[in-house]
Amino acid sequence: MKRKFNFDLFRLNVVDLEDLFLEQSSPLLRGDADIAKAIEGACSSEFDNEQETRNAKYKWSLRYFNDYSSIYQSRRMISVVLARSVLEKDGLIVTEDGISAGSSASYPPLASTMMLFFDMNRHLVAVEHSGELSNVSWKDHLEIILADVSLSQGKASTIRLEPVPEKHEIIGLFNSFDRITRIKATLRIPNPELTRYTKSLYEDLRASDVRVYTQDMKNPKGLSKSEEARPFATAVLAQQGYKSGDVYIEGYRDDGFERVVSGSAASRGSINSLKDFVRGLSANSKAKETQKVLNEITKEIDRIHPPEVLAKNE
Repeated sequence: MKRKFNFDLFRLNVVDLEDLFLEQSSPLLRGDADIAKAIEGACSSEFDNEQETRNAKYKWSLRYFNDYSSIYQSRRMISVVLARSVLEKDGLIVTEDGISAGSSASYPPLASTMMLFFDMNRHLVAVEHSGELSNVSWKDHLEIILADVSLSQGKASTIRLEPVPEKHEIIGLFNSFDRITRIKATLRIPNPELTRYTKSLYEDLRASDVRVYTQDMKNPKGLSKSEEARPFATAVLAQQGYKSGDVYIEGYRDDGFERVVSGSAASRGSINSLKDFVRGLSANSKAKETQKVLNEITKEIDRIHPPEVLAKNE
């Protein structure tokens, strides 16, 4: 049976670090060239990250940086492979005399992998939905690796990924309330895909040099639900993935008071190309089939998260 390539969609956010050991004059990570350099630099064994759990020891690594600019002109696409190697694991071991508990290690260690495709035009990341890795803390270890490489390059910023919710999830939730008494969200401001709903909020915060903005808006009589008002703009930016964590909404709908948390689950995409072929793109980077696969991925990204008015602001 043919296996489709499934992926979860994340927003690429540039986050400035608050570190007492960093000089105030340290350069910030800005623009696609800096982002690509950090991703490429992270694909070195120097930045491998070890993880120890109660029963096992793992190593997380990034490898196979590929920039497809020379063969795919529609959008700038970059791919890497994230791997988790099993260095050591506790369990039952069969011996000549019976079965006993112990620890086993192999060399070279076996690894599970997932591919990441960075859409640099839209600052979106398609992360392969892997049965082995998608349900573990892959994002935490990826972000540790990216933070380490940014610091090694002298940057006072790093890259973080934030789930892009299902199409209209947060907006639909916002509109489903008859009266919203509270909405709380932390927004990340840089480089948004601006819409007519978010332009005013973005320009206000940019003029004030604000990059992270926590809003906790309350009114027991009900906040404005106008598309021109601040609560709706907040919901739209959060829907686009320019946020940190969940969005909290409370209010009245269907004659009852409700509190709802949303935004932690990423949109899911799927393309018909064979999963094994997509994983082998690094070995076929000049093949016409690679262009076809990249085209399928970008079309699916646009389908599950339609582009608005694009605007480069960094």
